[in-house]
Amino acid sequence: MKVLKRIGWFLVSMLPMLLAIIIQFAGVFALMFFYAFQAMTEGANDGNAIIMSMYSKYLENPLLAVLAYQLIALPVFGIWYYFAYGRKKRAEGTQKPDGKNILTIVLAGVLLQILISCILSLVYSIKPELMQRYVDLMEAAGITEITWLSMLTTVILAPLVEELICRGIIFRIAGKVSPGFWAANCIQALAFGILHMNLVQGIYAFLLGLVLGYIYGKYRNIWICMLLHGVINLTSNYIDYFFQIFPEKFEIPVYICCFVISAFLLIVCYRFLGKIKPLEEDFKPGELDE
Repeated sequence: MKVLKRIGWFLVSMLPMLLAIIIQFAGVFALMFFYAFQAMTEGANDGNAIIMSMYSKYLENPLLAVLAYQLIALPVFGIWYYFAYGRKKRAEGTQKPDGKNILTIVLAGVLLQILISCILSLVYSIKPELMQRYVDLMEAAGITEITWLSMLTTVILAPLVEELICRGIIFRIAGKVSPGFWAANCIQALAFGILHMNLVQGIYAFLLGLVLGYIYGKYRNIWICMLLHGVINLTSNYIDYFFQIFPEKFEIPVYICCFVISAFLLIVCYRFLGKIKPLEEDFKPGELDE
């Protein structure tokens, strides 16, 4: 019975992720409906012309579909989180981050992005065919260009929406699968990876999800996770400028050195922040109260 209960709660913990994916498709359909209506008002009178107009307008700025999803998802999951967990007091013994902790978390966000970029760049340098599909996908999505819309969707809204879903809601439901921290953390990180809906992003999103979950498990503060997430996404917009200051012929040694240095400094950050202090609630199945 315990195994069946755990499987049941695991499936329940995946429901917010499934709802988020449904909202993503709903956002795309809503945008396409708007483009179809716009095409008809502009004189398109047959199906092919309307479809071609819809497709071309979508390709002009695919981030509008992301924005539509985020504007729908933010109130949905914000209300869910607030009424389910946001009004509860944090458990006694919960650590509160001071200024040094917050600065360390911000630094960790920058270092994480450098580490990820080094890994992806090394793979691309050695085996470009393995990464080309991912690069093409990012370019098609408009994420590689720095615009007001990309900053809004990736640096502001994405951390708000994704933290509410994964660390705010899924993490809490996953606490019913097994007592203790790491089961819930792995489940929410898995959902975080799946939400990105491509293999390369999914793998490193899972790893980032573990780190974001560690910060949430330590401080039980969703806003700190949003800050860290925002720093990671913001740094991704400018990391290429950092690597461009080095001569191209030294790119592989530079990536290796940056990887080693950032990994070392991340270990220092972790040592400074310290291990998660278990709360009494962590040892009660289903209890991960703030």
